[in-house]
Amino acid sequence: MFVRALLAVFLFSAAGKAAPAMPVSLKDGSSRFLSRSLGAACYTMDSVQRGLPCNPAGIAKGRAPRFDGDFVIGTQAAYLREAEDILRGEDRKQAVLEFFKQRESVEAEVSAEISFQTAKWGVAIEPYRLIAVTRFENPALPMVDMVIAEEQSVKGQIASYTSENFYAGLQVRYTHVRYIDQYFSLSEAVAGNNDELFAAQTQDLLYIEPGFLYAWEDVAWQPQVSAVLAHWGITSKKTDAYAVQPQGLLGTSVKPPMPLGLLEVGIQAHLQSETRNLRDAFRAALSYQIGILQTVVSLSEYDRSAGFLLSYKNFSTGLSYWDENQARGVFMQLGVSL
Repeated sequence: MFVRALLAVFLFSAAGKAAPAMPVSLKDGSSRFLSRSLGAACYTMDSVQRGLPCNPAGIAKGRAPRFDGDFVIGTQAAYLREAEDILRGEDRKQAVLEFFKQRESVEAEVSAEISFQTAKWGVAIEPYRLIAVTRFENPALPMVDMVIAEEQSVKGQIASYTSENFYAGLQVRYTHVRYIDQYFSLSEAVAGNNDELFAAQTQDLLYIEPGFLYAWEDVAWQPQVSAVLAHWGITSKKTDAYAVQPQGLLGTSVKPPMPLGLLEVGIQAHLQSETRNLRDAFRAALSYQIGILQTVVSLSEYDRSAGFLLSYKNFSTGLSYWDENQARGVFMQLGVSL
């Protein structure tokens, strides 16, 4: 049964469409600290607990009832004020001049999310999320690839223990987004009449994402194998920025016994339409928790990240550094758990 589930995940993902213009890390629907620190490895690792688990099957692993509230903001958040003005058309000409004044690539984000979970189900609401992504090309005649988006989303998870050590779960995720997705010359952007260039559009997306988990919880190293079909669903219209692109994820993790603290090591393979070779498909991650401090490191062929999380009683704070080619940044997380 588990093997058949894995095959189904990868067959569905192979039918994916063209790669989205927006980085997958910005629209995977998981807790922002998890996605920024662990990347795709969060689908198979469960020692970092913020918000709902990336793999919906994981919610059935005996989790006690918990409420989480998280706020995440990046170091390039200074761009978000002008980005919001551009998106809403408020004093757009001045906002465009300020936004592109530094002529640097940007990946800025601010978001707030609340979630509640119990033994076999959970729900999360993200009432506000604003992102801005720009890439500059051709310094002699600058061309800009830009996405500015404001999102609201809600997701629910249900899961159950089926037989032996096998868990199965389902996540349903709805996102409403208002955004600008354009490729243009910098001179065109700062021209007097740019209302048509920066006209916003809206889109609604509904994702249905099954997940499976087989965990040997009675073994010393507690190995587990996971499979998830992510980003599969329907959309109100076809676009490049928010394309529905199924992605199959297969991973494994272990928790080696330690004299102090909790160590978890995981590796994740992800298959999608733009996967060209095996090196692009794999990501490795490590998490170590001792006392109130939890550190996380993960890397793949194209990006690297590291972060830490400090938790004291009901409160937590953390930093995550992320680096991908010419884009990099530090993201701060503030959270409360009840």
